[in-house]
Amino acid sequence: MNAHPKETVPLMGKRVAAPSGNPAVLPEKRAAEITPTKKSAHFFLEIEGFEPNPVAAKTSPPVFSKPMDSNIRQCISGNCDDMDSPQSPQDDVTETPSNPNSPGAHLAKEEQRRKKRRLKKRIFAAVSEGCVEELVELLVELQELCRRRRDEDVPDFLMHKLTASDTGKTCLMKALLNINPNTKEIVRVLLAFAEENDILGRFINAEYTEEAYEGQTALNIAIERRQGDIAAVLIAAGADVNAHAKGAFFNPKYQHEGFYFGETPLALAACTNQPEIVQLLMDHEQTDITSQDSRGNNILHALVTVAEDFKTQNDFVKRMYDMILLRSGNWELETTRNNDGLTPLQLAAKMGKAEILKYILSREIKEKRLRSLSRKFTDWAYGPVSSSLYDLTNVDTTTDNSVLEITVYNTNIDNRHEMLTLEPLHTLLRMKWKKFAKYMFFLSFCFYFFYNITLTLVSYYRPREEEALPHPLALTHKMGWLQLLGRMFVLIWATCISVKEGIAIFLLRPSDLQSILSDAWFHFVFFIQAVLVILSVFLYLFAYKEYLACLVLAMALGWANMLYYTRGFQSMGMYSVMIQKVILHDVLKFLFVYIVFLLGFGVALASLIEKCPKDNKDCSSYGSFSDAVLELFKLTIGLGDLNIQQNSKYPILFLFLLITYVILTFVLLLNMLIALMGETVENVSKESERIWRLQRARTILEFEKMLPEWLRSRFRMGELCRVAEEDFRLCLRINEVKWTEWKTHVSFLNEDPGPVRRTDFNKIQDSSRNNSKTTLNAFEEIEDFPETSV
Repeated sequence: MNAHPKETVPLMGKRVAAPSGNPAVLPEKRAAEITPTKKSAHFFLEIEGFEPNPVAAKTSPPVFSKPMDSNIRQCISGNCDDMDSPQSPQDDVTETPSNPNSPGAHLAKEEQRRKKRRLKKRIFAAVSEGCVEELVELLVELQELCRRRRDEDVPDFLMHKLTASDTGKTCLMKALLNINPNTKEIVRVLLAFAEENDILGRFINAEYTEEAYEGQTALNIAIERRQGDIAAVLIAAGADVNAHAKGAFFNPKYQHEGFYFGETPLALAACTNQPEIVQLLMDHEQTDITSQDSRGNNILHALVTVAEDFKTQNDFVKRMYDMILLRSGNWELETTRNNDGLTPLQLAAKMGKAEILKYILSREIKEKRLRSLSRKFTDWAYGPVSSSLYDLTNVDTTTDNSVLEITVYNTNIDNRHEMLTLEPLHTLLRMKWKKFAKYMFFLSFCFYFFYNITLTLVSYYRPREEEALPHPLALTHKMGWLQLLGRMFVLIWATCISVKEGIAIFLLRPSDLQSILSDAWFHFVFFIQAVLVILSVFLYLFAYKEYLACLVLAMALGWANMLYYTRGFQSMGMYSVMIQKVILHDVLKFLFVYIVFLLGFGVALASLIEKCPKDNKDCSSYGSFSDAVLELFKLTIGLGDLNIQQNSKYPILFLFLLITYVILTFVLLLNMLIALMGETVENVSKESERIWRLQRARTILEFEKMLPEWLRSRFRMGELCRVAEEDFRLCLRINEVKWTEWKTHVSFLNEDPGPVRRTDFNKIQDSSRNNSKTTLNAFEEIEDFPETSV
């Protein structure tokens, strides 16, 4: 036991040279005082290949994680357990006994308590700095302390010493947050110690208690740090593979201040592109692939959320999506809805992830046993022409939160007009337009045109006698009856429009008013025009002459609203969009700046004019503020004169202000407005076809909502197909010409290419209620998809 003073006796009983490192890391007195025993050190002998370093590890600065590593986290309470960085206010704190005048025995006990309190901090410091030997010594010391306690208190005592009380962070988490060359060895030492003392389950599955990172475990940290070997060790040791990290840092609401990955370790590995760990977790029998987080999202929802507009990012998300779906073989993964009622497909549409949406909609799996996981099925091909069946599940308006409705109505999606060019959305809208929407649009145009004509004729040929209002109708003549019928038709139609548009306005979202591609502004002008018509009728009946003002405004708005129907034609549909965008973006900005100049110069010029006697006919036209504003407006549009006002106090200054105003408004502002309008028109013209298609899509869905349920079912698109046993889906057939793919591979082929007999949905009964032979015969022609032909 009496070692040479220049040698240390390690726990393994092997003499090694004294370390040349920092003595603060491995105190000399510790080597002479501690004699290992079998009970205190045998748990380290079980670690395969363990060989303590004779020299204290001197590594480069650890890689810290700013949000979770306590080394740079301020200790607000002043009572943090793992504050071991040089910046910590608790470093090298020298505590003194509470009563310095007490006897020596009391001082010794106080010193012993102080050492116990500092033991936790020293363990965290050794783990953070990668000092394996010091950690071993500290654990031995901790185990010696456990001997003096009752057996039932030992697990709680150990967990208290190995866990930071303020955050719930264990020294195992601390080691993983500070990766260094000795991290793997430190993890093995900690796990062996925990297993020896029967706290392995509690220790390895301990969770953060801090609000920001609540629920995070050591396994989550190992995966985030891309430590696959350590993650495998933790999983083999019994780490919870379904733990949920629910802290605010992992909440999608704070995506710019944290990272959302779906809470579970499997979702974290998938969202950080670690296929090996994903494979390891999916092979684990306890892994719940269908697990949903606190927002109802499963792993596919999480992958859609982390997808970006970068090709490399989207590529790995697609690979992970495919890997998880194929490995699980579970179609329900893609049909699971989160708390907002959205499937992964619908979530991709809502978030505007066009690339991921395109991938999901056109995913085709060649392998026969997994073909039911596809959303696209190639039915037949002949040369470069192929006929594909696109699954319309959650795509068409037959389901809530359909992809079609989300894409068309969500004004927060900037690229939604691009998303509508994807198949099957593009073909689905085109077929709806041809089947029923264009006829309904034409009827709506005819009714509104006839309404405007009737309103114009009734207003123009109204009685103009000087009698008191309301004028009686001469029903003895044809004109009187026509007036009565015309007014009744106008009043009834205006009432219907006001009710319809009022409901539409009530259901509008604030974001709809921010987009020129929505129908929000047309809803408002249609509603206002109808209300003006109704108001003019009542004013007329109650003998108010102001009815004429309401009537005139209603006629002007009624004909202006005809621009809404230009969207039925691609060549004219862009006019209304251009007018809306010019008014809402360019003209409003121009008017704000112009009014500032107009008011400022109007006050200045009116102040320079002296008061003019009432009998003087040569008074200046700028004598009052209102007159000055009117004259300045005339100058803006080129109708005013630049004359020197002789009755002004300073005629030269007056003329200078007039010239300055003309330069700022007539020369500068008006030309800027023209230039901005030209740029706006050019930008809109670049996307003219896509914007027009989006406008028409809104019109189609609005008309579809007006149809009764029985009529909507008759106009339903697609055909019912049997994908697998008891798996029937509504699919849309689309014929495509693909020369490039035809040269490289051959698709699934039917022996007799050609269109399949379409199925009448009204004749097909629910197979769950009636599984008769007649029902099954309806699917004979498309009962099974063909095998791969290569």
